[in-house]
Amino acid sequence: AGPPPAAGGPAAPQGRAAPGMYSHTQLSGVEAFTRAPQPQQPQMDPRVERFLQEEFQVNAPAHFCRSTTSRVPSSAGIAAKCAVPYGFIFQPLAPVPEGWPEVPTVNCGSVGTVVRCAKCRTYMNPFVVWEANGRRWVCNLCGAPNETPSAYYSNLDEQGRRMDRHERAELHTGAVEFIATGEYMVRPPQPPVFMFLIDVSYSAVNSGYLDSVAHAIKEVLSDGSLPGDTRTKVGIMTFDNAVHFYNLAAGKSQAQMLVVADLEDLFLPLPDDILVNMVDTDRNVNEVVLSLLDSLPNMFRGTKVNESCLGSALKGAHTAMKHIGGKVMVFSALLPTLGESPLKPSREVQRMMNTERESELLRPTHKEGEGYVAMAAEMTRVQVGVELFLAPHTYIDSPSLAVLAKNTGGDVWYYPQFHPQTLGEKLLKDVQHVLNREMGWEAVMRVRVSRGWKITQHFGHFFVRGKDLLCLPNCHADQTVGCAVELDPEGGAPDALVTVQCALLYTNSTGERRIRVHTFCAPSTQNVAEVVGGVDPQACSWLLQQIALEQSLNAKVADGRSYLHQQCQKIVAILNAGGADNVQTLPLYIMGLLKSVALRSSNDVTFDARSCAWTRLGSLSVASCAAYLYPRMFALHAMEPDCGHPDADGRIKLPQTSNLTKDQMTADGVYLLEDGETIMMWIGGQVNPAFLASVFGVSSLDQLDVNAAEQSIGATGDQLSTAVANILATVRAERTIWMRLHILPQQHPQEARFFQSLVEDRTLGMQLTYQEFLQRMGYRAAQPAAAAPPQMQRGY
Repeated sequence: AGPPPAAGGPAAPQGRAAPGMYSHTQLSGVEAFTRAPQPQQPQMDPRVERFLQEEFQVNAPAHFCRSTTSRVPSSAGIAAKCAVPYGFIFQPLAPVPEGWPEVPTVNCGSVGTVVRCAKCRTYMNPFVVWEANGRRWVCNLCGAPNETPSAYYSNLDEQGRRMDRHERAELHTGAVEFIATGEYMVRPPQPPVFMFLIDVSYSAVNSGYLDSVAHAIKEVLSDGSLPGDTRTKVGIMTFDNAVHFYNLAAGKSQAQMLVVADLEDLFLPLPDDILVNMVDTDRNVNEVVLSLLDSLPNMFRGTKVNESCLGSALKGAHTAMKHIGGKVMVFSALLPTLGESPLKPSREVQRMMNTERESELLRPTHKEGEGYVAMAAEMTRVQVGVELFLAPHTYIDSPSLAVLAKNTGGDVWYYPQFHPQTLGEKLLKDVQHVLNREMGWEAVMRVRVSRGWKITQHFGHFFVRGKDLLCLPNCHADQTVGCAVELDPEGGAPDALVTVQCALLYTNSTGERRIRVHTFCAPSTQNVAEVVGGVDPQACSWLLQQIALEQSLNAKVADGRSYLHQQCQKIVAILNAGGADNVQTLPLYIMGLLKSVALRSSNDVTFDARSCAWTRLGSLSVASCAAYLYPRMFALHAMEPDCGHPDADGRIKLPQTSNLTKDQMTADGVYLLEDGETIMMWIGGQVNPAFLASVFGVSSLDQLDVNAAEQSIGATGDQLSTAVANILATVRAERTIWMRLHILPQQHPQEARFFQSLVEDRTLGMQLTYQEFLQRMGYRAAQPAAAAPPQMQRGY
């Protein structure tokens, strides 16, 4: 059972979904869901009965795969009544949470090949059906029979299961990693390669961005945390109105810069010495590279050039890397107006924001086969991924640039109005995270679903080759890919057990070709209540968000909002009929998205900010997306005495979360709010001076320096200060990326940003409270009750 309903409406979200949450067994309140009688269930299929006994042992765990519902409809008629989208979200290389086993490795060397279905190429998994005493197996996706290789044969037990199933990981768990055989390689596995492409224009230098970028890269290269082994290569290029290559060849005490100013006929001046091996001690490369990073800020300190030829610089990086592949780390502070694929500052027309034509400026300037769209396709072809770090003080046309990251498996990191004091540490932590997380190279991915169903859309950052092959030159632990599915009228009757399988073929950073396979199975049902009772609201909100953003981009932003309103009305209709508890949080997530930078109907959002929000949401995990839509807020001034201190297991206890409404706040309160991207601490004007003295070492708000205050947290020697520092560290550790802390005393110029996150109140762009929004969606409240918001479960 979850928390009680929020005042006048459904409950706040349930935090992170643990494996098994929203399972077929959790149907509290479902019996009353519909007043119409449900069809009588046929006798249960023996395979389904066995699956239900072993579901959480054999299915891919929730940190790798989330389904929008744990029970799927068996017919189009049932699907239409359920009002939720159907789909699956995969995070193939996700970090394994504490307490969970690592993904087992399967070596098929003794068999000679990875065992797969000859017809549909599904990988061996726990849900195949064995026949003929193990000499034949039937694919659980397409139904085709397959002969068992003699080296893979095993007898069956009295229940038709292989006797050796517990000795072979692929037969008893849904998450495995096969060591790829030679047939999966078209060339020797590529090494990790990183090209740092750095803006040295006046804007980058004057804002301190160049200094911060050079420092961040040097930190990672110096501490030896770059992935890979002795094969790892790095290169450095800079650009302004020309492209600068650097000779890192042997025998040189410092790097030699070579300038290519002819942007129309760009050439590679140093074919062999642009990419070098950092651990080549004989060539003293490490010292040369680090010395260059130290020198870069001073080399361009006096520049007056305030132009950018990013497109030409990317072309140069492509030329240097096309024989090997790798990742380009782009650091840009200025709109590229010179050279290859120039962009125009006149494209920004802020008055078009929140109009019918808004989406025109949220699409790339270039069409298919042109400019950065064509460049991204070519980068993908040669296995080069692009990561964008944008730090503009003026318009940079992120919709046009973002396609470079989206189509090559990268991300966009956005630092508007960059200043080292406010965003320098954030940049450093993000660069460290991007370079240190688990990575895969020259990857392709395919999602398959069992007969009777079809995949209608894919979501995420990748390039689609052919019909359904997702190309990811560089994949990583944060990579999240989703797909929407629907019943296929031409695919025949769906099986009693519906299976989806995600297979990622990639090269790891140590040069091994691997196939990460996640298989997830869900029973089908004719009972509407069981489908709704199995809904995972976080997975549903992720899929709804992707569909809405896709409609906003391809048509109009208003169409995306309209889609969300229509879906919310359907969900509210289920609630009015007494629907399951777990769908109650969906309207709140939807309202959070409608009030966010991504979709809110207001003129205060720039095109760059909205585009970067869309790009960011397109790559967030399910858990991170849920936090973005409904943040957590803690009342630090009123927390229990044991909060912020370790329990018997050494874990820091967090305070209870508060509803996101100012009705829960007081003028003497101190509130910590985090959304997975940033942390804000609001301090009321009537705060107890004892709290300030304990936590910050000051006696009044007037003495508090908000830019330096974080350094005092945990350093005053007071237990309360230590507790707040522990809470802050724990919240950061629970999220994927490092979050900057914004300390906002009451009346601070930026405190409006804090109150904009209180999504249950009236906010800019939507002057509706949560209860008013529900009423507009058609909700009929039974009996208002106060509620506690969700608690986050560790590891999800």
